[in-house]
Order: sequence, then structure tokens, then C-alpha cells
Amino acid sequence: MTDIKVLILCHSPTVRSKIEELLLACADVRIVGSTGAHEDILRVARRTQPDVLVIHAAGSEGFQADLLFRLKQVQPNLKTLMLGCPPDQARIHFAELAPWGLRGWICNWEGSSELVDALYALRNDDFYLCPVASHVLVDAYRDMHHQLVRR
Repeated sequence: MTDIKVLILCHSPTVRSKIEELLLACADVRIVGSTGAHEDILRVARRTQPDVLVIHAAGSEGFQADLLFRLKQVQPNLKTLMLGCPPDQARIHFAELAPWGLRGWICNWEGSSELVDALYALRNDDFYLCPVASHVLVDAYRDMHHQLVRR
């Protein structure tokens, strides 16, 4: 099987290094770029044609549908994985970002194998949601369904 080409977007150099370290330990994962600036992502994606964009977004700075929309124009098959995002952000932003390639969400990735598991799932065209994000999204769906039934 071919390598998974990964592009990393993370504003913190320390966290970015941790992500890189985890991924470099995997024989079939190749980091094709790593940056902390949104402006660099389009240029690097155009040049490297990554399979997966890993965004570490501890706050709302990572939730930019416009950026993902522009990336899909550059790399139509790009899949995006959000890391370090609070569960309440999954509830708010998952549906907004899914049309633009969001395929995975991991709330607490440090100290677990979830990052690597998620990359393999995304390579196989699956989704990967950590248990916390799964629970939050099911609850959001249930709430939405109950509101529709009440009408």
C-alpha cells in the first residue's frame, strides 16, 4: 500500500513537533509539509498533493470553512482531521466542515494511538470520530430530531 501523505497545520511549534514525532514513527506515513500559517497551506498543498490535512485547532481558529473550501479546489480528494478540539466545537462545526473534506475529529489525541488509527481510517475513505466526538454528534442529532418531531 502507498504512503499516506500528510500535511500538518498547527499554530504551536511545540504541538506541531509532537504530531510530527508521532507520525514519523509510522513507516507508511509521510509528512509532506508542516506549518503554522493558514497562508502557507494552499501553496504547500498545491505542491505536495497531500492525502490528509491534520489541523490542530485547540480553539476556534481552526474552524474556517473558507480555507477548507479553497483546499478542496486545490486537492479535491483531500481529507481533513481535526485534533485537540473541544467536544462542544464538534457539535457546532462538524456539519459545517464535512462538505469540505472533514472526515475525522479527535478531542484528546496526546498519549493515544488515535491519530494513527484515524489516518488509516481516512486513507480507507472512512470517517474517524473519537468516542467523545461521536457521543456529542449523536446527541446533537437526537436533539435536532426531537425538535423536528415537536413541530
